[in-house]
Amino acid sequence: MTRPARRSVSGHYAGAISRAAAAAIDGLLIAGLYTLGVAGFGFLLATFTSMSITDDRSSLLGLAAFAIWAFSYVFISLAITGRTIGKGLAGLRVVRSDGTAPGVRTVFVRTLVFPLSVMFFGIGLLLIVFQREHRAFHDLIAKTCVVYDWGDRSAEMPGPLSDFLNRAQSDSPQR
Repeated sequence: MTRPARRSVSGHYAGAISRAAAAAIDGLLIAGLYTLGVAGFGFLLATFTSMSITDDRSSLLGLAAFAIWAFSYVFISLAITGRTIGKGLAGLRVVRSDGTAPGVRTVFVRTLVFPLSVMFFGIGLLLIVFQREHRAFHDLIAKTCVVYDWGDRSAEMPGPLSDFLNRAQSDSPQR
């Protein structure tokens, strides 16, 4: 008995779990790289000058610098490759709602509007769970979506899930 081929998930809308995993990886990278950058800059500043980066205004400047770094990380990554490092590791890509690659303007709008998805207890992110195409508020505004994309390799569903879907398809009446 031959087994039917496994179904591919490439090009399908990415779900909440994979998007959350990618966001967690990106969050850790953003915070970690920022911390290393600040520590390195502080070390160099203290070594070559008598100045320090810790003073009364450092918290506001630090927050602004962190926001600029986070925006730059996401914007530049998406503008160049259509994915951040976290999305790449999770096999996700940001595309326009018609499936084409987003332009710089689209990526800029998506990145700029992202904080609105997080505000108000993450209601804008809840749309990922309830919306048919799993699009968050910032995706709707920028007219983008996140899909599974492993590049040249095909992402396949596990064998038992593929078998179940193949049986369900063969049991359904043909139109």
